Amino acid sequence: MSNYDIIRNIINPDEEFIWNVTGSIADIKYNPVYWVLTIVTLFIFPIALYYKRIYRSYVLTNQRLIIITGIFSKAVDEIELFRIVNSSTDQSLIDIWSNLGNISVDSTDMTGSVYMRKIPNPHFVRDALRQQYTMARQKKGTVVLESLGGA
Repeated sequence: MSNYDIIRNIINPDEEFIWNVTGSIADIKYNPVYWVLTIVTLFIFPIALYYKRIYRSYVLTNQRLIIITGIFSKAVDEIELFRIVNSSTDQSLIDIWSNLGNISVDSTDMTGSVYMRKIPNPHFVRDALRQQYTMARQKKGTVVLESLGGA
Protein backbone atom coordinates (compact mmCIF):
# COMPACT_ATOMS: atom_id res chain seq x y z
CA MET A 1 0.00 0.00 0.00
CA SER A 2 1.47 3.35 -1.02
CA ASN A 3 1.49 6.50 1.08
CA TYR A 4 -1.07 8.03 -1.29
CA ASP A 5 -3.47 5.13 -0.67
CA ILE A 6 -3.08 5.63 3.07
CA ILE A 7 -3.66 9.37 2.73
CA ARG A 8 -6.81 8.84 0.67
CA ASN A 9 -8.16 6.43 3.29
CA ILE A 10 -7.52 8.54 6.39
CA ILE A 11 -8.36 12.07 5.26
CA ASN A 12 -11.95 12.93 6.10
CA PRO A 13 -14.20 14.51 3.46
CA ASP A 14 -14.38 17.70 5.55
CA GLU A 15 -10.57 18.02 5.70
CA GLU A 16 -8.66 20.20 3.28
CA PHE A 17 -5.36 18.74 1.97
CA ILE A 18 -2.58 21.37 2.23
CA TRP A 19 0.69 19.58 1.34
CA ASN A 20 2.63 16.32 1.41
CA VAL A 21 6.41 16.46 1.85
CA THR A 22 9.23 13.96 2.21
CA GLY A 23 12.94 14.33 2.77
CA SER A 24 15.22 14.97 -0.20
CA ILE A 25 18.77 13.97 -1.09
CA ALA A 26 19.51 17.25 -2.89
CA ASP A 27 22.29 17.89 -0.35
CA ILE A 28 24.29 14.91 -1.63
CA LYS A 29 25.86 16.96 -4.44
CA TYR A 30 27.30 19.54 -1.99
CA ASN A 31 28.65 17.27 0.74
CA PRO A 32 32.12 15.75 0.04
CA VAL A 33 31.58 13.13 2.78
CA TYR A 34 28.60 11.82 0.81
CA TRP A 35 30.78 11.65 -2.34
CA VAL A 36 33.32 9.46 -0.56
CA LEU A 37 30.60 7.23 0.92
CA THR A 38 29.04 6.90 -2.54
CA ILE A 39 32.31 5.74 -4.11
CA VAL A 40 33.31 3.47 -1.21
CA THR A 41 29.93 1.70 -1.14
CA LEU A 42 29.83 1.34 -4.93
CA PHE A 43 26.87 3.73 -5.23
CA ILE A 44 24.71 1.93 -2.66
CA PHE A 45 24.91 4.82 -0.15
CA PRO A 46 22.82 7.34 -2.14
CA ILE A 47 20.17 4.70 -2.82
CA ALA A 48 19.94 3.80 0.88
CA LEU A 49 19.86 7.50 1.82
CA TYR A 50 17.12 8.15 -0.74
CA TYR A 51 14.91 5.36 0.62
CA LYS A 52 15.55 6.40 4.21
CA ARG A 53 14.37 9.94 3.49
CA ILE A 54 11.57 9.26 1.00
CA TYR A 55 9.76 6.67 3.16
CA ARG A 56 8.93 9.19 5.86
CA SER A 57 6.07 11.31 4.58
CA TYR A 58 4.44 14.30 6.24
CA VAL A 59 0.91 15.30 5.26
CA LEU A 60 -0.71 18.55 6.34
CA THR A 61 -4.46 19.07 6.29
CA ASN A 62 -6.43 21.88 7.85
CA GLN A 63 -7.02 19.66 10.93
CA ARG A 64 -3.89 17.57 11.52
CA LEU A 65 -0.29 16.76 10.67
CA ILE A 66 -0.02 13.11 9.62
CA ILE A 67 3.31 11.25 9.74
CA ILE A 68 3.63 8.07 7.65
CA THR A 69 6.79 5.98 8.07
CA GLY A 70 8.06 2.65 6.83
CA ILE A 71 9.19 0.77 3.76
CA PHE A 72 7.89 -2.78 4.24
CA SER A 73 5.33 -1.95 6.90
CA LYS A 74 3.63 1.38 7.51
CA ALA A 75 3.13 3.30 10.74
CA VAL A 76 0.79 6.28 10.79
CA ASP A 77 0.82 8.90 13.53
CA GLU A 78 -0.98 12.20 13.65
CA ILE A 79 -0.99 15.42 15.59
CA GLU A 80 -4.13 17.51 15.85
CA LEU A 81 -3.08 20.99 14.71
CA PHE A 82 -4.57 22.81 17.68
CA ARG A 83 -2.17 20.82 19.91
CA ILE A 84 0.97 22.16 18.18
CA VAL A 85 2.65 24.74 20.40
CA ASN A 86 5.83 25.57 18.49
CA SER A 87 7.70 24.96 15.26
CA SER A 88 11.20 25.93 14.19
CA THR A 89 13.54 25.51 11.24
CA ASP A 90 17.27 24.90 11.17
CA GLN A 91 19.66 24.68 8.22
CA SER A 92 23.36 23.95 7.85
CA LEU A 93 25.41 25.70 5.17
CA ILE A 94 25.01 22.69 2.86
CA ASP A 95 21.26 22.71 3.55
CA ILE A 96 21.06 26.38 2.56
CA TRP A 97 22.90 25.67 -0.72
CA SER A 98 20.56 22.78 -1.50
CA ASN A 99 17.40 24.55 -0.23
CA LEU A 100 16.74 21.89 2.41
CA GLY A 101 16.17 22.17 6.12
CA ASN A 102 14.95 20.48 9.25
CA ILE A 103 11.66 21.42 10.86
CA SER A 104 10.98 20.73 14.52
CA VAL A 105 7.34 20.57 15.66
CA ASP A 106 6.45 20.50 19.37
CA SER A 107 2.99 19.43 20.50
CA THR A 108 1.09 18.70 23.69
CA ASP A 109 -0.22 15.31 22.57
CA MET A 110 1.37 11.89 23.12
CA THR A 111 3.45 12.20 19.93
CA GLY A 112 5.43 15.01 21.54
CA SER A 113 8.07 16.44 19.22
CA VAL A 114 8.44 15.59 15.54
CA TYR A 115 11.68 16.30 13.68
CA MET A 116 11.19 16.55 9.91
CA ARG A 117 14.61 16.03 8.26
CA LYS A 118 15.91 17.43 4.95
CA ILE A 119 12.64 18.98 3.80
CA PRO A 120 12.73 21.01 0.54
CA ASN A 121 11.75 24.69 0.94
CA PRO A 122 11.69 24.41 4.74
CA HIS A 123 10.66 28.01 5.44
CA PHE A 124 7.66 27.77 3.10
CA VAL A 125 6.61 24.41 4.58
CA ARG A 126 6.98 25.64 8.17
CA ASP A 127 5.08 28.85 7.43
CA ALA A 128 2.19 26.89 5.89
CA LEU A 129 2.18 24.64 8.95
CA ARG A 130 2.23 27.65 11.32
CA GLN A 131 -0.68 29.28 9.50
CA GLN A 132 -2.72 26.09 9.75
CA TYR A 133 -2.07 25.45 13.43
CA THR A 134 -2.80 29.09 14.28
CA MET A 135 -6.14 28.89 12.44
CA ALA A 136 -6.92 25.52 14.08
CA ARG A 137 -6.31 27.02 17.54
CA GLN A 138 -8.55 29.99 16.75
CA LYS A 139 -11.28 27.70 15.42
CA LYS A 140 -11.16 25.51 18.57
CA GLY A 141 -10.74 28.48 20.90
CA THR A 142 -7.51 26.99 22.24
CA VAL A 143 -5.10 29.23 24.10
CA VAL A 144 -1.46 28.26 24.67
CA LEU A 145 -0.33 29.20 28.16
CA GLU A 146 3.36 29.87 28.45
CA SER A 147 5.31 29.66 31.66
CA LEU A 148 7.07 32.91 32.46
CA GLY A 149 9.58 31.06 34.64
CA GLY A 150 10.05 33.56 37.47
CA ALA A 151 11.07 33.11 41.06
